[in-house]
Amino acid sequence: MVIISQIIASVLVNMLSYESLLKLYHVLKPFSWEKNGRVYEKLFHIKAWKDYVPSVGAFDKKNLSMNPDKEYLSRFILESVRAELCHEGAIIFGLLISALTPDATRRRILLWTALVNIPCMMIQRYNRPRLERILFRPHREGTSGIVRFWEEKKEIRNQGRM
Repeated sequence: MVIISQIIASVLVNMLSYESLLKLYHVLKPFSWEKNGRVYEKLFHIKAWKDYVPSVGAFDKKNLSMNPDKEYLSRFILESVRAELCHEGAIIFGLLISALTPDATRRRILLWTALVNIPCMMIQRYNRPRLERILFRPHREGTSGIVRFWEEKKEIRNQGRM
């Protein structure tokens, strides 16, 4: 049942448009205590293990190392929002399922849910500020960024409606 809830969380989050993800992007900004992801390096040595965690998303991150453009980075950042929301949803479903189960099973569900989802959320929260620093580098053309990029796309769509 817990695995099915993980799949349901994934399906629901994958139905969100980039416009919806952009709205949620602001909610998932780094907390000050995260120090733009550095806390994950210091406390959890995330660099040593993050690449071993399997990625099941549809977004191709192979191009990240090949001097990505602003559109690619913007999409990558929004896909990290999608991934984090998916894991948050899976945790919520896990908590709901555990509330309806006996104590011994409840502990196993909570442990499994935490072990599967929290490291993945940490990876997203570690990577996103790093990607944003690349996207907002001063030497890049103009003052582009994720919000401006998607606002420009929205303006183009709205011009077609007039």
